[in-house]
Amino acid sequence: MKNQWDIIKEKILYDEGIVRFSEQECYHSEKDVEHNFFKMEFLDWVNIVPITSDNQLVLVKQYRFGTEEVTLELPGGTLDDGEGAPKLAAERELLEETGYKGKELISLGNVAVNPAIQNNYCHFYLATEVEKFREQELDNSEDIEVVLVPWAEIDDLISSGEITHSLTILGIMYAQKYFL
Repeated sequence: MKNQWDIIKEKILYDEGIVRFSEQECYHSEKDVEHNFFKMEFLDWVNIVPITSDNQLVLVKQYRFGTEEVTLELPGGTLDDGEGAPKLAAERELLEETGYKGKELISLGNVAVNPAIQNNYCHFYLATEVEKFREQELDNSEDIEVVLVPWAEIDDLISSGEITHSLTILGIMYAQKYFL
């Protein structure tokens, strides 16, 4: 399928910190129709599935302003501007958010977060045989509690609604597939 939409004009509505939000006036040549679309631009994200040598998953609890709830999720975050390699961001985020470091970091894949309105991808990594290396080094805007959960309990936490973050569930599914 070929893209039939041409951007006629773009208006930046918001450009601050980690997000840029724009409105694009577009024209469809085949249908002879104009329509406005909205686009959110982010840096790529990473999510890490950190597993200890005794099969515990290192998760984080934190308050999320979008849902106004405390969530149980995988550690992760954005690539720093200019960081380039998602693997480097995964190593950095795991250490900063949890204080844990892994023996090996294995790529599990990536997904387009929400291609209807966002431009970014989330990259998933499995960190094996993770161990506590140091204390957390959180940003001023982060308030994170580290939680160890036996791998055998993960499906129950998802089924019960204790884990609701879609990218966390997807990362866990990628890891489960890796172990099959």
